[in-house]
Amino acid sequence: MFKYKMKPAKLLIMLCTPVLLASSCKKKDDIGSENNTYVNDWIYESMNHWYYWNTSMPASPNRSTGTESFFNSLLRKPDDRFSWIQRDYRELLNELSGVSKEAGYDFSLFLYGDNKLGGQVLYVKKGSPAEAAGLKRGDNFFKVNGAAVTYTSQASANNLVDQLYKDHTLSIGTYNAATRDFDLKKTIPLTVKEFAEHPVYLDTVYNIGGKRTGYFVYNFFSPGPTETSTVYDDAVDAAFARFKAAGITNLVLDFRYNPGGNEISTINLASLIVKGATTNDEFFHREYNANVLEEIRKDGEEALLSRKFIQKNAGIGANLEKLVIITSGHTASASELIINGLRPYMNVTLIGDTTYGKNVGSTTLYREGDRRNTWGLQPIITKAFNKNNQSDYTNGFAPDVVLQEGVDLKPLGDINDPLLAAALGKITNGRVAAPKSTKATFESTPVASSLDRKAFSFQLIEPRATLPSVFKR
Repeated sequence: MFKYKMKPAKLLIMLCTPVLLASSCKKKDDIGSENNTYVNDWIYESMNHWYYWNTSMPASPNRSTGTESFFNSLLRKPDDRFSWIQRDYRELLNELSGVSKEAGYDFSLFLYGDNKLGGQVLYVKKGSPAEAAGLKRGDNFFKVNGAAVTYTSQASANNLVDQLYKDHTLSIGTYNAATRDFDLKKTIPLTVKEFAEHPVYLDTVYNIGGKRTGYFVYNFFSPGPTETSTVYDDAVDAAFARFKAAGITNLVLDFRYNPGGNEISTINLASLIVKGATTNDEFFHREYNANVLEEIRKDGEEALLSRKFIQKNAGIGANLEKLVIITSGHTASASELIINGLRPYMNVTLIGDTTYGKNVGSTTLYREGDRRNTWGLQPIITKAFNKNNQSDYTNGFAPDVVLQEGVDLKPLGDINDPLLAAALGKITNGRVAAPKSTKATFESTPVASSLDRKAFSFQLIEPRATLPSVFKR
């Protein structure tokens, strides 16, 4: 049997849409390689053991086909929207920790006017080339590298996404209703580099109507930029220590751009928030296929099946009155696990848009030191349930207050941001009024987003070093 290493079970909520996934999350198929049978044998053996739907795999697939084609032929459709394969497992491991080659901003692409493609900056990452260049949240761009792009198919959007992960220029503009196009405001040149995004984007405290409310913008779940680092989780703990010292009694979690991430970080955040739970109480439990379950039990590793809350000195749950989570269609996996896992213990109010809907988890499989096989697999291997055995959110969690972000963006943390204002209004019983809905500056249709491209999108990951022996074969 081949030996391979595995990253812990991630509650994967892959935000890659099927069309974007093909061009952005994966590499070109390896058709005709002499290595195909060698690699495909390993893929089949790995999937047969770990894959959540392993009993649905074909018994005798053609093992001489291209590597990606072979992997995709094993997947259970339409149930599995999330498993994927990547040519270089080392790139995959880096991306899962938030390290990628980019200019340092997240964006959405949209259609406007007569099938023209434009884009909008959702947020700029701290310490990035984009921040140094002066790019701002809410900037609209209508040309890339000096050229406008006409939308002819989804490939047009995918190609534009690819350009934005190379050195490029953005033509920033303001919309002109008369011409139904943008007037140039400035041109910003941007370089890309290997960049580690910090997931803790903002923490602050509002004192409104005698109520102290903490606001926490958290953009993905990761302990740190490397497998052994905890610098990001330490920053989360420090933010909540500040919340506790400030005496907050309410919390707004902003997950609008959080597509998932690491399981350990998810447990850490949940334990800082949960009300009325102890380290004996379950946050969530897992379900595996019969092969994995039998091995877990044979090795006496049943503790893997149920994840408990952990003791946190900076925990604010004891004094928490209201918890509001800001959501969007990009809120997925680990973020949804926070919602599902906390609901048995406390009231969780959602404001924004319906979440993505991913209650299954994946893991990273690869062979280290094998020059003939550098592929990394990210197959679904598990399904997650909360303490009440609930896992019924494949269609996402519907918000209590439906409110979409729109195209006229305010800075994150500005109480005039409609989503934050609505959340603060819920907490303060209307002392903060949500801005009146106004017609957008221009009409647009979203077609793609950088959030869909992230490797940790729709995931719940546990570092391999923390796995029990059954996962270290």
